[in-house]
Amino acid sequence: MRNRAWVLPAYLTALTQMDYPPEAMEFCFIINNCQDETPAILGNFARSCRSPVRLVEENHSRPGGYKRGYYSLSRLADLRNRLLREFLDSSCTHLFSVDSDIILPAFALRQLLADNCPVVSALVCNGHEVGDPSLFNVLNRDDNGSYRHIRDIPAGCLFPVDCTGAACLIAREVIEKYGVRYLSDKGAEDIGFCEEARRMGLGLFCDSRVEGLHLMNEGMLPSG
Repeated sequence: MRNRAWVLPAYLTALTQMDYPPEAMEFCFIINNCQDETPAILGNFARSCRSPVRLVEENHSRPGGYKRGYYSLSRLADLRNRLLREFLDSSCTHLFSVDSDIILPAFALRQLLADNCPVVSALVCNGHEVGDPSLFNVLNRDDNGSYRHIRDIPAGCLFPVDCTGAACLIAREVIEKYGVRYLSDKGAEDIGFCEEARRMGLGLFCDSRVEGLHLMNEGMLPSG
């Protein structure tokens, strides 16, 4: 979380409205070089939430940019791996990693758990800012080894992918037993994670029945 005060109220509301017992969930937020009200909002959330909440400050002496297109990919990988370490320090069976600008439907967690996959994501549109509503968070590799966005998304089902991110449910064994971690040497940190998982023989999937709203800027916030 870095400078996310503009989206946090909607994001936290969606998380707490998940159709899942609060006592069976834990929340963890990595707070990263914030200059806005993000830490205060998360502090208030932690005090009022019915589930345990971990707030972890992971600041950097030379923070990179925080807006889309200005991220330090190696820094992002480090931050996500810190989240993995916090997860392994818990007794949770799954890590539900949801980017802070993704709003998911209330049934999302139950459906992804029911899919019973090592790694499974919700479907999230990434193309709003470039004017391409058919650009989603799922990719396959072509015969030349290059990643291509899947354009013909299967409707209402679970389908295999080569790479995904944004809102992923990850089984504990992926992180604990197989040691999969985020890497930035392949580009975006999600690519490194997915390649490591596939190298270990683990299947990656997306469930198009679970579609998230991607709030890529303040103008996309739901009214009211």
